[in-house]
Amino acid sequence: MNKSAFIFIMPAVMALSCKKENTALNKAVSSARPDAVEVAKDTADITLTWNKTYQRIEGFGAFGGRITPFFESPKRDSIMNYLWGETGLQLTIIRGKIIRSYPFNKQTGEVTIKPAGSDIDMDINGAEYKKLTDDQKEQIGQLWILKKAKERYQLPITFASAWTPPLYMKTNPGSESGKNFNGLNFSCCSTDFARYIAGFTKAYQQEGVNFYAVSPSNEPENIFSDWDASYWDSKHLGEFVTINLRPALNSAGLTGTKIISSENAAWGTANSFLAGMDKSNVDILAGHGYVEIGDLILGKRGLNQNPKTWSFSTGNKPVWLTETSDDGGTYDGSIVGGLKLATSMHKFLAECNVNAFVYWLGMLAIKNNESLIGTNSDGSLEFPKTYDIMGQFSRAIRPGYIRFDAGLKNNSTLKISAYKDPVSGKFSLIAINPGQQIVICKLKLDGFTAGTLNAYQTTANNTRWQNSTPLNSKSNGTFEITVPASGVITFTGVSR
Repeated sequence: MNKSAFIFIMPAVMALSCKKENTALNKAVSSARPDAVEVAKDTADITLTWNKTYQRIEGFGAFGGRITPFFESPKRDSIMNYLWGETGLQLTIIRGKIIRSYPFNKQTGEVTIKPAGSDIDMDINGAEYKKLTDDQKEQIGQLWILKKAKERYQLPITFASAWTPPLYMKTNPGSESGKNFNGLNFSCCSTDFARYIAGFTKAYQQEGVNFYAVSPSNEPENIFSDWDASYWDSKHLGEFVTINLRPALNSAGLTGTKIISSENAAWGTANSFLAGMDKSNVDILAGHGYVEIGDLILGKRGLNQNPKTWSFSTGNKPVWLTETSDDGGTYDGSIVGGLKLATSMHKFLAECNVNAFVYWLGMLAIKNNESLIGTNSDGSLEFPKTYDIMGQFSRAIRPGYIRFDAGLKNNSTLKISAYKDPVSGKFSLIAINPGQQIVICKLKLDGFTAGTLNAYQTTANNTRWQNSTPLNSKSNGTFEITVPASGVITFTGVSR
């Protein structure tokens, strides 16, 4: 179920010529001599330019929740491995939550993240756990998830976002939502909330979990939903980061902890929000990958299929997508849903130049498109094709890889991007084919050589990350590859 299949192909310049054929012809071509593809019509050229580079990739990840169902799942250890383990997605980022309900000592700035008398390894079926409130179960559950993820997989990046300040710090105390512009009460609580975030971060540090970054807001424009949220405008959020949060982190000895902002629900909204915000103390610029507000008004939901590059200057700061999923409501575990994620990932990585891509939920105790892993009614785990598609990227593109140029000509179907490790020479080529025809491609290497390519793919019916027979280059240094219909295939190799 967890077949790995990554190879490492070579760096430099590559060119692809692709010809669409019917299935029967493709089968014939695959067994015929390679030169048959070279004279075919309807070809396309893709040039991969090794020395033309773009953004550095910092990793792929998922949110460690819904926290309590994750913690209480009898399969939680397997789920952890499926997400962050070597035989799973090999994610390198985990996102947590700055939970609003922690006890907070205003005088000392101390935040208590572990309920008195509790332990992360306590029996979830035992009497002591059952005595805990729902808030306390969430607190102990997250501590277990984040500590185990760090201990087992040595994740380089753990970060956390605040959905809302403690409710008593809001303009409408007691309401967890952002409705009626309910947000932080600046007249009383800016300093307190900043110290609360710093206290939370410090408490986790004492438990062995060092947050790479924290975010004071999650979808700050959300004034419609019933779940926990907090309204911010860009002016006040920028002021809070500069005047309150950065000093609070520094005072707690957390000078190395980065600040993320602003995590708006739609990429275009984040563009306009951040464009007018004081970003001087923001280290990582972030948005979410749901449909734009215009689509939402028209009743559309789900993954953004056509995000646009931000129009303001990022000042060379990292740009992260910190949440996305298909929240349309109707479960679709098929390749159709998987290809929606593939298209969205390609757009964000290859066009919007994001440095990190984080999915919404790692798991759910039910089945829907908001999680990479679902649960069936009999308790067994459900793996939609979105899980497999995420692996096509996360297993092949490792932290520190650099995206390099993949220019496509004369083909409007394929979506192709390439990534390399500038130190080892390992690289990966990811090809997405949402069309209904197999595409036979001639892969030309310009300026370097590669001996062998390995490939793994995700289609409607194949086993997960199915391996193909390793490909050897022809005498002239080119390769001939097949991109499956309605699927994603990744080629990996090492430069010589």
